Amino acid sequence: MSLRLLVAALLFLSLPSQAFAGFQEGKEAYDKGRWVQAVFNLRPAVEAGDARAAILLANMYMEGHGVGQDAKEAFILYHGAAVQGNTDGMVAVATLYQTGNGTVANVPLAIGWFERAARLGNMDAALVYAIHMYQGSKGKEYDIKPDHEAAYRWFKIVAANSKNKKQARAAEFSAGNLAKSLTNDEIIRGDREVANWKPELPENLGPDPEQKFVKEFDEKQKKLEEEKKTEEVKATPAPPEEKKPEEKKPSPAPKKK
Repeated sequence: MSLRLLVAALLFLSLPSQAFAGFQEGKEAYDKGRWVQAVFNLRPAVEAGDARAAILLANMYMEGHGVGQDAKEAFILYHGAAVQGNTDGMVAVATLYQTGNGTVANVPLAIGWFERAARLGNMDAALVYAIHMYQGSKGKEYDIKPDHEAAYRWFKIVAANSKNKKQARAAEFSAGNLAKSLTNDEIIRGDREVANWKPELPENLGPDPEQKFVKEFDEKQKKLEEEKKTEEVKATPAPPEEKKPEEKKPSPAPKKK
């Protein structure tokens, strides 16, 4: 056994019985930098389905606090929290998909998770999603066109709803610059939607971005297979037509003399 594991085991044995009491004790240990105790408090909470505990444990794996640094394990934990509806988990998953850290880079999925978290009321996600809508994104297999009207609307939503004053001011400034490229009707329509905006309920959002991605991928593959079969049929030469035996014409009757 390595010295690190031995120390961790000794610390574990010395922990009081309430060490496994749940998320709150794990968070207190996390906040105080007592990483070993935080791990032993948080892991059972994660296994019990606590998304908040999954976020903290994922943070520890990202930074290497109390555990070996492991971006892949962090992604798994963040993802587990995201699919439970935790918007912090969604933002983390979106960020890792965007950078390709701990998982395969996938910008469309990143944007999808940012959008979902934004619609649920996460203003950090809303700001990043607004930026994506402003600039668009292009890759080998995707082309997300800029949508300045949507970008304006989301910048204004952040400006109106963010509790972070610097973030709100930055969003308001971006919306003001963007308004110069919009028509009066687009601005009026956007302002009306912002005035009526409120976070949506998870059950009203439908499938998460990955379920949509898998469905769209399956549909695309099915379409490609059907097109391939059609092309194969067109390329297959038609069998030669069977020649019908020539009918023998009756001999002409002899002429009477």
